[in-house]
Amino acid sequence: MKDRETILASRWLKPFAHLFGHPSLWHLNRRSFPRGLAIGLFVGFILPIGQFALAALLAVPLRANVPLSAAATLVSNPLTFPPIYFAAYQFGTFLLGHGSQVRDSAGWIATLLDVSAPTALGLLIFAVTASSLGYLLGGAWWRMRLTRRWNRRNVGRQSAEMA
Repeated sequence: MKDRETILASRWLKPFAHLFGHPSLWHLNRRSFPRGLAIGLFVGFILPIGQFALAALLAVPLRANVPLSAAATLVSNPLTFPPIYFAAYQFGTFLLGHGSQVRDSAGWIATLLDVSAPTALGLLIFAVTASSLGYLLGGAWWRMRLTRRWNRRNVGRQSAEMA
């Protein structure tokens, strides 16, 4: 991934570079890590295209880590896209209680419209669930990592005091 200065020097981002100046947008800390993970997962499930840009733009007002939010959108990639959308359709169909009605006289546009409602509902539920779990698990992982570091530091101090 490119560094902060290279990204901000881009001619496309130059008009918005002042928005991307806050330190927590580029550094991992206990607040920006779970936020960035949650934003990236949400956008990764909701949008099939333009995920990086939207995740980065949403990270700015929410003070989330921009690179992490963009990277977390990779949850949906060319390999995972078909199974995710198929599972979303199946789940949406289950929740709505009906599937698409394939009609002989209807064209492909009508069939596409019949399929889109269950798929959209499934994707919305997947996105909310994944982002919530990402936020909670990301925060728990950060705290666990920090606690381990504190415990190691305390053990090192105690052994130094004993010697």
